[in-house]
Amino acid sequence: FATATQDEESMSQSKTPVDPEEFAKEFEALGPAEMARKYSVDIRNVHMKRKRVENLLGTILHVPAHLDSRNRPRESFRRNLEVTDGVIMVGSDCHYEPNTVTTAHLAFVQIAKKLKPKVIVLDGDLIDGSSIGRHPMNDWEDRPSVEQELSTAQKRLQEIQKASPKSDRYWLIGNHDQRFNSYLANNANQFGGVVGFDLKDHFKEWVFGMSLWVSGAERAIVIKHRIAGGVHAAYNNTLKTGTHIVTGHTHSQQVYSWSDYTGHRYGVQCGTMANPHQPTFDYAEDGPKNWVSGFVVLTIKDGFLLSPEFVKVHHAGEYEWRGQIWQVEE
Repeated sequence: FATATQDEESMSQSKTPVDPEEFAKEFEALGPAEMARKYSVDIRNVHMKRKRVENLLGTILHVPAHLDSRNRPRESFRRNLEVTDGVIMVGSDCHYEPNTVTTAHLAFVQIAKKLKPKVIVLDGDLIDGSSIGRHPMNDWEDRPSVEQELSTAQKRLQEIQKASPKSDRYWLIGNHDQRFNSYLANNANQFGGVVGFDLKDHFKEWVFGMSLWVSGAERAIVIKHRIAGGVHAAYNNTLKTGTHIVTGHTHSQQVYSWSDYTGHRYGVQCGTMANPHQPTFDYAEDGPKNWVSGFVVLTIKDGFLLSPEFVKVHHAGEYEWRGQIWQVEE
């Protein structure tokens, strides 16, 4: 058996470049996954030969920088955009569920169609990732599969894109979104770089990042999924960052207005685009939640950020915005 395995390995390895220096040059140009595809061998064989070549040459072979998550350019973490006049719509914590469309999402689409914002930001946790999370099952709950969550998010995002096709679109990664890449990185690390094994591969129309820094107003507006938590998150975030800061994560909706020697700034909590009582949140055991279903609209006028406007769901099918109650369009 051992001999057969060695022969099989030798045959597979012979398909890749025999000369160590030639192999090293190609490995550092293509990466292990692309070499495996090119020579029709298992990626494990590529890595085994990599080790032998490293020993022969007395050096370390590196994965191409664009495939190595350790060498990701910083712009993939921090995105930058300038807006001196225009509207930015920010929705967060969608936790999209299959076969369900929330009032907040319908309101977001409706207002995007009306305002045609310059920028649309979805501030993390669009998917829940319950089937790949670390939390155990609650009874015999029927958790959606990864495929179901992805296809649902794709439908919802297409609706937003259709409502305002010329808007710049950003998806800022939340802790639940991270479950997708983290699960694969920890359980199938050999597939790094393969198309489809990164969440952003499934949403080509959106720019991904950890934060969005908007310049053009009297001071920067920073949008990211989370910093501080708890009931004082809006206060702590703006106090610590020293700038306008918009976050999600807590599912609460609030704004804290802060002034000091440097001027005036806002700390904003977006709320959640989900329904606080949907099955996703059954882990709360029907306890009270200080959550609000809705989102925020930011308007920059002549380089000045106006007071943030909240959109807040009152009942199924209706929401509050700009002093009126509106009905959603199905």
